[in-house]
Amino acid sequence: METHTQTHLHQLRELLEYRRAALQADVAAATTLTIPDETHDVTDQKDAAEREQATVRDAAAEARDREELERVVAAIARLDAGVYGDCVDCGEPIVFQRLFLQPAAVRCAPCQATHEHGATQRHAVGL
Repeated sequence: METHTQTHLHQLRELLEYRRAALQADVAAATTLTIPDETHDVTDQKDAAEREQATVRDAAAEARDREELERVVAAIARLDAGVYGDCVDCGEPIVFQRLFLQPAAVRCAPCQATHEHGATQRHAVGL
């Protein structure tokens, strides 16, 4: 990891802990939402379509929150293990500015760009 001061590491831990708490609350709220009673006949197709769209949107948001929560928890574990801030691809330190903006980052910016470019090409080819 790039030589960071204890202050930087403390700031990053606080960011991760704050985000973890927010995501845990969001996930808990999403799982305890009450499902509206749909036993009555729906006469308005527009309302039915809007409800369906909201359900799909909410499920996607919950999935994103759960995935981000996993990344944040993993980052905290790396911080506790003393390996936080090292790129998983090249092993080089991830610069503080990147970690400050994206505390759960696992790659340095150049490796992330390469990773995303490869994913885009695989997607375009249909792999």
